[in-house]
Amino acid sequence: MGDTFELYCEVDGNPTPDIHWWYADYNRVDSFKQLWDGARKRRVSINTAYGAMGRLKLEDSGTYECRASNDPKRNDPRQNPAITWNRAQATISVLR
Repeated sequence: MGDTFELYCEVDGNPTPDIHWWYADYNRVDSFKQLWDGARKRRVSINTAYGAMGRLKLEDSGTYECRASNDPKRNDPRQNPAITWNRAQATISVLR
């Protein structure tokens, strides 16, 4: 506990893809929530393809996901997000 983790999401495309970071608690991967720079009392740091969290707590354990897309229809609610967004996941376990 109290450590930091860093995640990288390297993508390339034309036009340049949008990158978003998401998080889900253990056993709740169907309920991802978007992360943003400064979230969780300023412990989250996001700079496009780089995500980090410092001063880890037990409740930070879970699945972190990078989503990238340059599909012009990526934000259309009628489109299937699994088709328009590429995803990569990492599971983080914080131990006592």
